[in-house]
Amino acid sequence: MPEFRSTVRRGLKVAMAEANMTPRELAEKSGVSYDAITKYLRCETTPLLETACKLAEALGCSPNDLCGLGR
Repeated sequence: MPEFRSTVRRGLKVAMAEANMTPRELAEKSGVSYDAITKYLRCETTPLLETACKLAEALGCSPNDLCGLGR
């Protein structure tokens, strides 16, 4: 699982950079808590599919992009 967490973190960081969005801005736009987003970025946990969909929509990408399948 740690490998997948780092893949999600990498996908999230890339998508945030492309969208020019900070974690706080992503939290506001997606409705996902700032604390949860920082846990994803620190590889402490991974988002559930529903949460990944919210994050992807806010970032203008697909959930597959966030888990390394779309890029």
